[in-house]
Amino acid sequence: MFRYALIGSALLAVSFFAHQGRAEDASAAPALPLVSRVALQPLAAQVRNIADAMEALGTPLSKETRAALDAAGKNPDESAAIAAIQAALDPLCIAGIDINPESRVKAQAGPAAPSLIEQGWRTFLVKVHNQAGVTAELKALSPQAIQLANSPAEQIKDRWLELAAFNDRPLSPKLSGLELEYRIIQLYSRDAGKRQATLMFNVGQGTQDLGFRGELNVLFSAEPTREVTFHIKDESGKPAMACLILRDKFGHVYPSQAKRLAPDFFFQQQVYRFDGEALKLPAGAYTLQISRGPEYIPETRAITIDNGPLTIDIALKRWI
Repeated sequence: MFRYALIGSALLAVSFFAHQGRAEDASAAPALPLVSRVALQPLAAQVRNIADAMEALGTPLSKETRAALDAAGKNPDESAAIAAIQAALDPLCIAGIDINPESRVKAQAGPAAPSLIEQGWRTFLVKVHNQAGVTAELKALSPQAIQLANSPAEQIKDRWLELAAFNDRPLSPKLSGLELEYRIIQLYSRDAGKRQATLMFNVGQGTQDLGFRGELNVLFSAEPTREVTFHIKDESGKPAMACLILRDKFGHVYPSQAKRLAPDFFFQQQVYRFDGEALKLPAGAYTLQISRGPEYIPETRAITIDNGPLTIDIALKRWI
């Protein structure tokens, strides 16, 4: 049964990378260390929470992964089951974190290919080997993820990333103290192409390991996103400007407020576009709110961005 679980997890790795459009070969990716000393029952419970959270985030685990995890949970050989769980989930990890008995945090690259999308979010797992039984929050930071507002001009190009740890239910903001668990992080790229970022992990002040070992330098590759053009007319059919608020089904606002430059403001959700101007949006479903001052009737519509014509027609209507 363990052999079948491993085969299923290998199929997962192949299908996951293919689905994400990644060029890297999963077999060439570094493997994360196997953690053997952990109780199976709480590990299996935590993994179920991870699976539910991934489903809620719109990036559900594949059927092969689910099957491998289910088989591992039924395996009477606990050591084999623990190994099978890691074989199924490790290929989805962008990083592996080791917290030593002195609570020092060390990071290493995970097998997941560092593939992002311009102006969009991607979801990854982080594997945590918690030798110290720490129950603090695992914090993920990056100098490339600093907000652009008030940034020095020479640093704007480097601050291209946004990073968010998912700590909502069914997960908890803090680590459980279990020797092994998985966490979720989401990454947003402002730009297309190859970009370097430093990911930094800690569980509190002074927990970073010596020699920058709590930091991880990653070369990401972000797929380009196509532009969506807005054709906006006022009540008389003349070109006009409108106030637009775009959200995906998870509540993310586009473009990211943390990565906005003038004339878009970081402190408000809306952006303003004139007839013929555009926004870059990844493929997906969005809610678009349209308005233009108190004398106009606000409108909310559902839109889907796909491979078809990327234009949106807006006819503003006055109520007075």
